[in-house]
Amino acid sequence: MSMLNFLHRPLKILIDPRLFICRYQSQRLLDLLNKKSAIEVEHNDELEKLPLQNTIEWNKKIKFYRMRNEEKNALKLFEIGIRKYEFQPDYITYISILEICKDIKDIDSGHYIHRLINKSSVRDNSRIQSLLMEVYMKCGDVDSARDMFDLLKHRTVVEYNALMTAYNTHQYPQRTIDLFYEMREKDKIKPNNTSSMLFFQACVKLQLFEQGKALHEELKQKTSAYLKNKELSNQIIAMYIASGDYTIAEEYFNQIKEPNVSNYVALMNYYNKLKNWERTIQLYDQMKMQRKIQSDIATYLAVLTAIKEMNNIDKAKQVKEDILKQNLWQNHVEIQKLLEEILKISDK
Repeated sequence: MSMLNFLHRPLKILIDPRLFICRYQSQRLLDLLNKKSAIEVEHNDELEKLPLQNTIEWNKKIKFYRMRNEEKNALKLFEIGIRKYEFQPDYITYISILEICKDIKDIDSGHYIHRLINKSSVRDNSRIQSLLMEVYMKCGDVDSARDMFDLLKHRTVVEYNALMTAYNTHQYPQRTIDLFYEMREKDKIKPNNTSSMLFFQACVKLQLFEQGKALHEELKQKTSAYLKNKELSNQIIAMYIASGDYTIAEEYFNQIKEPNVSNYVALMNYYNKLKNWERTIQLYDQMKMQRKIQSDIATYLAVLTAIKEMNNIDKAKQVKEDILKQNLWQNHVEIQKLLEEILKISDK
């Protein structure tokens, strides 16, 4: 067979031991396998045509804008559809639009859509109600969030924790404490580690340390497993530090695997006040061994203060190297001032 005749024959590709297809068929198969989704292949000019034929098309276009991070256009399209084209949103529409409102914290659109939902068939849908609550929480409207929370027929610890988080975030710690007790006493829901952590946060903000310590006693009587939860155990330590019970705070500080930087700094500052400079430096060295913890400005100020009082030049040079390696705080005014004061002493 000549080379010319061979090249004119269809090239066969092995797909299965019993099946051969020609190169034209194989290309067709590859095209099908690599086919893009409808949204990817549609042209922008087609997507701009209004009005759209049905709810599916409207949802499709809203999704298109959201995928392109054009949330404002998606909301504008929704509003135009309602006002001008008698668009009939469905469950999927409202889920998409509410997610957009939550992402961009658009409280005005959230209220507008809520009014539409109240007139629709999805008004009592639990997922819609939960999402409305999330929108209001994200936007800081905790009163509206609470209204939606009260409408939920089946509340779980997840919804309680979400609302308590919103209360703490937006500076309503007393509401967090009240809701914590309501969860236990009214709905008979057992708080989890997150619930307790939020309760301790609220107690610290309000300086209600006795209530916080009472809950801690409850946890200790049930199990010691709570100490394995990094966030919860650190919050308990922070509560004892805030209350001035440094001995108890350090006791638990030494029991947990990953104390956070805030608790390290708080104890370092405490020992600086006691003029126990060596203990401050020990805590700094201990903190360096925790690979997941990154020293911050407060850390360096605390340890450099102790180093200055001890006139420990070698340690100052070591800390300076640590700062340069981190490449974050070497130009910080207070840090540089302390380093210069310490190193000038050595020059003299």
